[in-house]
Amino acid sequence: MSYTVRELDLADLGDAELQPIVDLYNTTQREISDRSVDFDVDEFRLIMTSPGRIRHHHVAFDERGNVVGVGHESYSDDGSNPDILRCEIQVANDHRRSGVGTALLERIVEQAESLGRSQLQGWHYDTVPAGSAFAEAIGAKEGLQYHLNVVRIADLDVDQLASWSESGPQRAPGYTVRLIEGAWPESMLEDIAHLYYVLERDMPMTEGVEPREWSRDLVASLQEHYQSGTQSISAVAVHEESGRVIGLTQLLRRNNDPTTWIVTTTMVDPEHRGNGLGKWLKGAANLAALDRWPGGVYQETGNAFTNEAMLAINRQMGFEHELTTTDVDLSAEDAKRYLESRSSDD
Repeated sequence: MSYTVRELDLADLGDAELQPIVDLYNTTQREISDRSVDFDVDEFRLIMTSPGRIRHHHVAFDERGNVVGVGHESYSDDGSNPDILRCEIQVANDHRRSGVGTALLERIVEQAESLGRSQLQGWHYDTVPAGSAFAEAIGAKEGLQYHLNVVRIADLDVDQLASWSESGPQRAPGYTVRLIEGAWPESMLEDIAHLYYVLERDMPMTEGVEPREWSRDLVASLQEHYQSGTQSISAVAVHEESGRVIGLTQLLRRNNDPTTWIVTTTMVDPEHRGNGLGKWLKGAANLAALDRWPGGVYQETGNAFTNEAMLAINRQMGFEHELTTTDVDLSAEDAKRYLESRSSDD
């Protein structure tokens, strides 16, 4: 079977044109986790147009015009990591091992060359063997791994969470924790941008990857972008003497999925660690969500294998490992050689 690959601006597509691409995305998400709740067209647009990244999309069609694969490529809009192109390939299950992934990879390599980017970076999940098999076939090198950890909300120990929250002022004198529903106040955005930078700076990254610049304007645009499709509860730690925000945890849930709470981030400025602020923040945010968000079934959070401090807190909360994401790295030149070898085999 022959395939046609076209570059499309997903943000400009009408609902009917976008729906088959959303359907493929949802099918892939259900493969990754059987807990996944389908995204609608509007939610998918939010994901594909979020601020901070420049995106390109290549869509593969079969002879009948059906969508059978999508290649997503992106890079930071602040000029950081100028050699890297992040990419993801999704192929419909009944069209795998038939050349769709290779056809999309060819377009991704062309995109990388046109942008002057020499390194391709992607990821695969241990719950989708086809992804790791494709990465191995093209010669991609595996890098960092991340947990997705999950706890049933009904299994949260409310007494434990209350003790973390109630003992916080005694364990961390000189700090205050404030609850915020929805958008963070403008007065906090500069400090929160700094926390995001610190989080990226301190977290393990694939060799050669640098943290991006986080600005007040980027944080403001990101939260404004997602307000229409999500609800959030944050616990924010404030250093009383300076008035600065030095810690944050945020729970988010999609409007279309009240069953799942997502931990978007938990972070404490290194200068203020060791005071039990992580537990105080976690306890306060979870107690608020239990009170205000009925219908929750699962809470999920992502962690690098090396973040032992946060993993320890999560284990105390009852989180258990659900799946693993593995970063993969491939030079554009090596990808091109793979494509040339495939072409010579045909």
